[in-house]
Amino acid sequence: MQSGFPVEEKYMRRAFQLASYGLGSASPNPVVGCVIVYQDSIIGEGFHHQCGQPHAEVNAINAVLRPNAVARRLMLRSGLSAEQILQDSTLYVSLEPCSHYGKTPPCASLIIRSGIPRVVVSCPDPNPKVDGRGIALLKEAGVQVREHFLEEEGRELGRRYFANVEKRRPYVILKWARTADGCIAAVQGEPCAITGPLLQALNHSYRTQEDAILVGTGTLLSDNPRLNARCFSGRQPVRISLDFHGRVLEYLRSHPSPPHASAPLHFFDGSQPSFLFVDASLESAYAPWKDLVKIVPVDTGILPEDRIPVVLDFLQAEKIGSLIVEGGTALLSSFIRQGSWDEARVFTSPLAFGSGYHAPSLENAAVVETRAFAGEWVHVYKPLPG
Repeated sequence: MQSGFPVEEKYMRRAFQLASYGLGSASPNPVVGCVIVYQDSIIGEGFHHQCGQPHAEVNAINAVLRPNAVARRLMLRSGLSAEQILQDSTLYVSLEPCSHYGKTPPCASLIIRSGIPRVVVSCPDPNPKVDGRGIALLKEAGVQVREHFLEEEGRELGRRYFANVEKRRPYVILKWARTADGCIAAVQGEPCAITGPLLQALNHSYRTQEDAILVGTGTLLSDNPRLNARCFSGRQPVRISLDFHGRVLEYLRSHPSPPHASAPLHFFDGSQPSFLFVDASLESAYAPWKDLVKIVPVDTGILPEDRIPVVLDFLQAEKIGSLIVEGGTALLSSFIRQGSWDEARVFTSPLAFGSGYHAPSLENAAVVETRAFAGEWVHVYKPLPG
């Protein structure tokens, strides 16, 4: 049964906003935001910055105890100590407080020790190490708890983490740019930018929010992409590609590196962590480049349709919580056929090629967001349930 104390959506939405500041840095941990409210005023807030660092609840409580400027003014005006103020406050948090010792102590125990009497939680934590135990600890200590508050919005915010725990794989974002006549690339010639600089910058900002980015062999060889975020500051993603037929190996052997350069392809320039999945029988042939990329052998007996799950299992084990798949069409279509995707971001330009390689086709999907950018569009799709 839910506790009956009054709550306000604006405070949980502020916690959601704070949580979003951890995108691109908190993984493999979830993004979490927390605010502490005393007499209709926020007196402390925090979010989880990075794995291994204090959780959102710790940062919010410490903001009151230090105290921050708001808490200090309140203390002077009321004559109460920071500890006394906490003992009549309400804590809003986007995810159930943890109940176990990991890299940091359990947040549920800290809340109890601080004397905060009321806690509002958006989403339960499906992690088997938590899974309701955090809320149970609070209730056993006499803390009033309001659960499942704006839970749908909270799950959307934490969708990467929920995919990791519940689906046991990274959260997969498909991304491609298409022309007005449905082409993802021209048939011949040099790589051609389909969208303008505004959407290119937006795409690079997306890259800073996710853990890794994957392209297929054809895209790697034809476009020689850098797979980084040059137009937006932030963390660079791990680069991933596939070479199950040895085409990249053949290219590397036939294109000697220029003097003082690591390789003819940007993927092998050593600037970012990179994984290349290869046929296990050819693994030793990649020895000259193993210091530049991590070579991941895949059993030659695995059928082509089973290779994507192998890749995703490996990435999950490497604690890569989210993955952008940027092409080409064959690779994107493989993810779509298998249902191994959670979100698709389709950039659409008014350009028309007349002929070219057609963009993938999404089935059993719905548009959940549309944004316009100076004559270009971004459509976000999600799979339909079932």
